Amino acid sequence: MSNKFTLLASVASAALLGLVLDGCSSDSKHPEGSEDGGVVASGGSAGTTSSGGGSNGGAMSSNGAAGANSAGSVADAGRSSSGGRSSGGVSGLGTAGGSSSSGGSSSSGGSSSSGGSSSSGGAGSGGAGGSAHTGAWKVMMLGDSITGSTCYPELVSKNLIAGGHTKFQFVGTQTTQQSCNATQVREEGHGGYGVTYLPQNSTRETCQKPACGSYAELQNWAAEKPEIVLMHFGTNDVWDGQAPSDILSAYVSVITEFRKQNPSVVFFVSKIIKLNPSGCSSCLTNVAALVAAVTESWATAHSLPSSPVFIVDDYNSGFDPDSTSDTDDGVHPTPTGAQKVADATAAALTAKHYF
Repeated sequence: MSNKFTLLASVASAALLGLVLDGCSSDSKHPEGSEDGGVVASGGSAGTTSSGGGSNGGAMSSNGAAGANSAGSVADAGRSSSGGRSSGGVSGLGTAGGSSSSGGSSSSGGSSSSGGSSSSGGAGSGGAGGSAHTGAWKVMMLGDSITGSTCYPELVSKNLIAGGHTKFQFVGTQTTQQSCNATQVREEGHGGYGVTYLPQNSTRETCQKPACGSYAELQNWAAEKPEIVLMHFGTNDVWDGQAPSDILSAYVSVITEFRKQNPSVVFFVSKIIKLNPSGCSSCLTNVAALVAAVTESWATAHSLPSSPVFIVDDYNSGFDPDSTSDTDDGVHPTPTGAQKVADATAAALTAKHYF
């Protein structure tokens, strides 16, 4: 056990010093219209046809459809090829099936200006997407090293912009350092962190790494008051053998803390990607058990009319932890692997029509 913790601390320290696990070089360029490293809408509001304007949402009425949610799991902090652990989660952006001002249904199934149903079937009632939103949506990608040290966040942003979805701005205290044919974005990806360390009364064992996450940090992230959070968190927890019920409970604690700061925050919870690192014979089974527990009914049970929860199925994105083209350590996606996850995530988010 002592060798494990030494390796974990070594790699986590490297992550904190800003070392890039996937070999991508840094890129300081920002796109036109960026602000503080976050992508900002360059054009009109959703439903307009001006250049850069948001697409497929239709002009929403003052009471438009919000849609209830689905949910997923949050993300991972995989170990490096040397056996040490890093981390990365994903928080993200999406759109909520809002209806047009004339009462037309949205492509995600939302109907009528009084609040259409979401793709998960839950009814909204003037929730986060219920009224016309002015300005760019503040989007936070939240998690561990999958978010903090891979191309995943940048490629999600790139996919959205390529699809004409520009009414968003990424927020967070971290800035991605990868160069993946995409622009750097802000995020809250923290290597080595476990979501089960974050609840106020966490019963996790004492952290044996330089950092594992804490309630005080969770409070700081929530204080940024994002409007949309994409959370890909839980890889380190799965790796440590934490029970799915404990991870789901931690998800709820995270959602609750963000709602204290912004009662209308929208959550997209990812079913985390598969992991199969050397030395963890149970990881594939553990992640499958967690993903099986992240159900539509779980999401609906923890949704509010003003604060829906949606599921993003990154688990079935096509990312293969045994493919050398997708990952070099069985956990962290290469640019090729990250593109698969980003494709699945962006598709799920744009189906909700927030921007």
